Amino acid sequence: MKKLFTLSAVAALMAASLGAQAQFTVNGTLDATEVGTGEGKYQLVGTYTGAHSIADRGLKALYVGTTATTLNIMVVASSEIDGYNSLVFYLDAPNKTGIAANTQLPGSTNSGNDGRESLRQRPTLDMPVDFAFRCTTSPFGKPNENAIYLSRVNYTETPYNEVGMGAGKKDGSLTTDANDPAGAKTAFQTSATGSVAANTTTGWEFEIPLSAIGGAPAGSNLHLMVAYIDDFKSFNSDVLPTIQGQTTALGINPDFTAIPGKQFYTYQVGSGVLASRSASAALKAAVYPNPLATSSRLTYSVPSQAPVNVAVYNTLGQKVLNLLSDTQPAGARTLSLAPLRQLRSGSYVVTVQVGNQLSSQRVLVN
Repeated sequence: MKKLFTLSAVAALMAASLGAQAQFTVNGTLDATEVGTGEGKYQLVGTYTGAHSIADRGLKALYVGTTATTLNIMVVASSEIDGYNSLVFYLDAPNKTGIAANTQLPGSTNSGNDGRESLRQRPTLDMPVDFAFRCTTSPFGKPNENAIYLSRVNYTETPYNEVGMGAGKKDGSLTTDANDPAGAKTAFQTSATGSVAANTTTGWEFEIPLSAIGGAPAGSNLHLMVAYIDDFKSFNSDVLPTIQGQTTALGINPDFTAIPGKQFYTYQVGSGVLASRSASAALKAAVYPNPLATSSRLTYSVPSQAPVNVAVYNTLGQKVLNLLSDTQPAGARTLSLAPLRQLRSGSYVVTVQVGNQLSSQRVLVN
C-alpha cells in the first residue's frame, strides 16, 4: 500500500506540474516565464518595426499561445490617446468558414447606426476571416475613464452581430461577461507613461476557449492579423505584420490585398509561427520550379551569420524531412529540393528559419 500511495502521489504531482506549466495568467502583462515553446507558452509572432502615424502610440508586438483548451493572445501595445482608439484582432480558424480571403468584410450589423465602431470597419484582407475581436481603450491618464470596452464578431454566422465581451479597467484586472456565451477572459494593463517606444510588456491580453472558435488541433493553422484603429476615423499605420515604409494612416476601409506579400501571420498549433511578411522580405525565400521537378531549388538569403534550419512539413503539421541544420554566413543561398521526390504526392510546406526569423513556402509534389 505504501508503494501504491507513493506512485499515486508522484502521478498527482506530475499532473499538477504539467497543469501549472500549461497556464497563462490573463492580466495584460507579458511575463518572461510565459514565453517559450510548446503548449502553455507564448511565442513571439511579430514585432512592429514601422513608423507610428500617431506619435509614440500604437503596436509593439504580438504573442500567441495555446493550451489543450484555450487560445491565448497577448498584444503588447500602447493604444491610449486623448480619445478612444481600438486594437482589433482578426482570426481565421481551421474548422470554420467565414468571409473568404480577398473579400471586403461586412462589418458588424448591430453596433449602432453611426458606423463609427471598430467592428463596423470594412477592410479587405488577404486571409479568410472567421472572427474579429475588439478592445477599445479610454483616454490615457484620466482616472475617471480608466476603462476598456470589449466585443467580437463571428463571421461564420449571419447576421454578423457584435457580441459584447464586457467592460473593465486598464489595471490588468480580469474581465469576463456573464452574457458572453464563450466566457472569454480579457485584461488590459496601461503602460506607465503611455509611450509605445518604452513599452515591452503591457497591453491587451485575452483567452478564449478553442471550442468557441471551432477547435484547433495540433498541426492545424491559425491565420491572424492585428490592427490599431481610430474608432472615429480609420486604420492607423500600425498593423501586424508591419507594412514596410508605411508612415501615414491607412484609411477607413483599407484594401490589404493591394500590398505586396502576405498581410497575415500563420501560426501552427504545436509548432508556432510559420511565416511573416517581415521574415519573407528579409529571407527572400522562393521555390522554383513548383510543382516539384528534378531541378527544383530553394533560394533564400541569410541577412547576417546565423543558425539556419530548413525543414518540410505535411498538411497535418508533421515534420517529414529535415533538409538543413547549419550555421551560415551572410549571403544568398541555394538548396536542392530533390529529397522531396521521395514523398507521397501532395502539398507540403518548406520552412526556412534563419536565427529567429521564419518563412515558409508551399510546394506541390506530383
